Amino acid sequence: MILTGSSASLVPLDRRHLTATRAWANDWEIAEFMDRATPVSDAAHERWYEAIENRADCVYFAIEANDESATSQHIGNVWLWDIDTRHRKAEVRIVIGARNLRSQGIGTDALDLVSRYAFRRLNLRRLYAFVLSSNTRAVKAFEKAGFQQEGLLRGDRWSGEQYVDVVSLARMREAERGYIPTAHVRARLGDTIPNHA
Repeated sequence: MILTGSSASLVPLDRRHLTATRAWANDWEIAEFMDRATPVSDAAHERWYEAIENRADCVYFAIEANDESATSQHIGNVWLWDIDTRHRKAEVRIVIGARNLRSQGIGTDALDLVSRYAFRRLNLRRLYAFVLSSNTRAVKAFEKAGFQQEGLLRGDRWSGEQYVDVVSLARMREAERGYIPTAHVRARLGDTIPNHA
């Protein structure tokens, strides 16, 4: 499945994306924002990839930049983590590894695409994210993608040489244009509209 937006496309993460993914995890500037504290070896990276292939509680996409040429460029990853089908929620995480393509709206586009996928294909209701308060670019990208700040977790993460605050954000399915509640919600409301959610 390929999800296409105005500036980016999301494609299932596969082996052709692994080299860049590991390089970003081992780039200390990026790793700090990803909350990584240790380097990733080839063997550990391979074990991680094999494990996520068999998990039902996460969905990984590679972000490829849309451009005029036929060549797609892998510039980052976005994923749904800790998918909870009972409570219909998941955490959203993102990394834009290509420094030259940051602050161009690609992260916002990717976040919107993965959100619409989560709501429409996985029937989730709530998406949430935790972003270091120092990562103002990421906070803005989430907000532009429809996430709203819900709170500040003071001194929540150890980063470098100090504890830092974390911004909690969320996007709700009910806020989507054209949202139609699921059948059990409509039944409680006495609604008889056919289910399209």
